[in-house]
Amino acid sequence: MEQFLISLVENYGVLAVIIWMFAEEWLPVPSVMAPMIAAIVVVDASNPFYAFLEVFLVIAVLGSFFSVLSSYFTYGIGFYGGKPAIQRFGKYLGIRWNHVKSFEEGLTSDREHIYIAVLRSIPLMPLSVISASAGFFRVNWKIYGIYSFIGMIPRNLFLGMLGWYLKDGYTEAADLIS
Repeated sequence: MEQFLISLVENYGVLAVIIWMFAEEWLPVPSVMAPMIAAIVVVDASNPFYAFLEVFLVIAVLGSFFSVLSSYFTYGIGFYGGKPAIQRFGKYLGIRWNHVKSFEEGLTSDREHIYIAVLRSIPLMPLSVISASAGFFRVNWKIYGIYSFIGMIPRNLFLGMLGWYLKDGYTEAADLIS
């Protein structure tokens, strides 16, 4: 699978990076690999400053935008499917919808945007869990999108630069981070 994704990026460049980062929310591939491989294949600079600029523009900004855009699918599953799932199966787990609502009131204390941005910036956090949780806890979709994007930029910048620096050793680093 990994070699297939690398060959896609080699053949289609930035377009493949955009598609991969769009689909990383639901692909069975560690999301840390997309920015790392993209930096290795797409970034053409040998100078660290120019590599940083390319990684920032192509992977951190553009890739993050499409990653957040695709995360609305998982957000929607949490938003629309969370309540029915709790109402149907929560009794087996000892959870009722009113428990979720009271937890949600504590979570949405005008700081949910900070939680989203920080959690999205951490490479160790699974992106789909953050997206589904934000939908489940009914975080405003605009706030979710803006602060997801803000959090994804440092995450993808870090992973992209890490991939660029490690070049051939990126798989070991991706496995460690995942």
